[in-house]
Amino acid sequence: MIKKTIKKSATAKLDPELLRAHKAYEAAINSNDTDRVMAMYDKDAEILQPDGPLVTGRKDIRKWVAGYFKEYKTHWKKVPLKNFVFGDLGFDEGIDTAVDIPRKGGKPIHWNCKGILVYKRQKNGAWLIFRDIWNNNQPPSS
Repeated sequence: MIKKTIKKSATAKLDPELLRAHKAYEAAINSNDTDRVMAMYDKDAEILQPDGPLVTGRKDIRKWVAGYFKEYKTHWKKVPLKNFVFGDLGFDEGIDTAVDIPRKGGKPIHWNCKGILVYKRQKNGAWLIFRDIWNNNQPPSS
């Protein structure tokens, strides 16, 4: 029975609503537009970034995102591997690669990460990011 469960979860299809939210979040990040990214976050969102402090609440997240876009033009490829819905929470596990190009010049920074996005279903049915958690597979390279 355990083998069937493992096999089934490994071949399960991605939840289409979470997949749409995932793609919208990726597009928002790649727009390099703070307002567009902020529209993807739940009011109680938190960012658990690698090698940095916990970023809590929309005010601090906005400051963090705006600071990132001020320093870098970025492009992320976020590949969902699995996602699950449990009531009003959705979980998205994936791998990410990114390139950050310093706006003041310098070599691009290449990222290779894995992460989990936790979504919270809103009253209107939309999925917004409740927690964004990731870490590096290896140190970023330039």
